[in-house]
Amino acid sequence: MSKRLGIREFNKYIRKELKKEILDRFLHYQILSEADLQYQVCKLISSFLNKYDKEWMKYKVVNKPYLKGLGIHPDLVVFRREKPWVVIELKEGKILNPKSAKKERKRLLKSRKAFSAKRGYLLYTTRYGDERTLKGHKGKGARFFFEIPIVLETILTKERIVDWERDFRKWAKYSDER
Repeated sequence: MSKRLGIREFNKYIRKELKKEILDRFLHYQILSEADLQYQVCKLISSFLNKYDKEWMKYKVVNKPYLKGLGIHPDLVVFRREKPWVVIELKEGKILNPKSAKKERKRLLKSRKAFSAKRGYLLYTTRYGDERTLKGHKGKGARFFFEIPIVLETILTKERIVDWERDFRKWAKYSDER
């Protein structure tokens, strides 16, 4: 592993390794809500960045910072030398509707314009849907915006998802009336 971390290496990590880690945690009921997803993603990215920056001098991962120039609170921002480097929006649910995904993409594109962030990611975990929610060309955001879908329907049968959801509900809404 090189000592310097560039955006390409970070992008590769997000799209491959992080995606696998989140899928595993989602399947094993460690992600039961968007807050759980946010915690897990923050923890994993922090661990990854620590390999390159042991003293936390260059990189910081921040949950829900207020970006004054935009008037928004993105779910996660990776700061590099105290400037937004990567902005991440997260979603968790049964499905991700295209209207919501487009709204998040628009917010991410604004962060690029306002802060010169290098990447914007929409990472989501859903049970049902296609591999990607947003279809067609990315337009202006082609080199900036990346959709990272983690969709159970693409790897499990519908019957297996129904069984998984039964256990998911048991953990997400605990009751002693089991």
